[in-house]
Amino acid sequence: MLAAAPERLLALDYDGTLAPFTAHRNDAALYPGIAQLLIDVQRQGTHIAFVTGRPAQELAERLPLSAVEIFGAHGQEHLATTGTLTRAPLPQEARKWLDEAAGLITGTGFERALERKYGTVAIHWRREDQDGRARLTALAADLARTLPADLHGLAFDGGYEFRARGRDKGTAIAELSARHPRALMAYLGDDLTDEDAFAALPQDGLAVLVRAEPRPSRAHLWLRPPDELRSFLGTWMGVAR
Repeated sequence: MLAAAPERLLALDYDGTLAPFTAHRNDAALYPGIAQLLIDVQRQGTHIAFVTGRPAQELAERLPLSAVEIFGAHGQEHLATTGTLTRAPLPQEARKWLDEAAGLITGTGFERALERKYGTVAIHWRREDQDGRARLTALAADLARTLPADLHGLAFDGGYEFRARGRDKGTAIAELSARHPRALMAYLGDDLTDEDAFAALPQDGLAVLVRAEPRPSRAHLWLRPPDELRSFLGTWMGVAR
């Protein structure tokens, strides 16, 4: 099926999927060998897109690929292959709440745990001790009780995020699918935020869960990184020749 497809599209998450989680998010680098495999897959004609929680421009600077399409901030941003960045509209009330939440997190002494992106505020507690995690968990619960209608909260591996409604990884996948209706598509992701993407794949799309341990998921296939991830990309490239 892959070899006969008129077009191939590989959509990828980054953190936890292609790169292991680290205590400091800026240290997250691709697993060994993945960079060259991605370059080879792209050169062979597969359209590669990234769907990530990171800001789109930030991820672009970390990738070994040029002219790559990126949906950042869980679909709130879109970086085209031409380098043009567009953002979804953000309601004023949502923007105000996110500003205030970021200020509260900083004011409680947890500035190191704060990640502010367009349309989102994330709290990371992966590098905190037990007391710090408990305090941040309680803070996230307190903030969740004050959310306006235009925002919602979602747990992820190592933290909690508040973000604007209307765009997510699923809407990004739906947009890609609409623009590439003849493409055979696969999406690789690791955590709960990727379930929206799995659900939005076309009927013949392949949902791939990439993580050390399995969990309940809509995914069709489970890969342990990095070895099985490298094998998958190598097989994709070999079959697509």
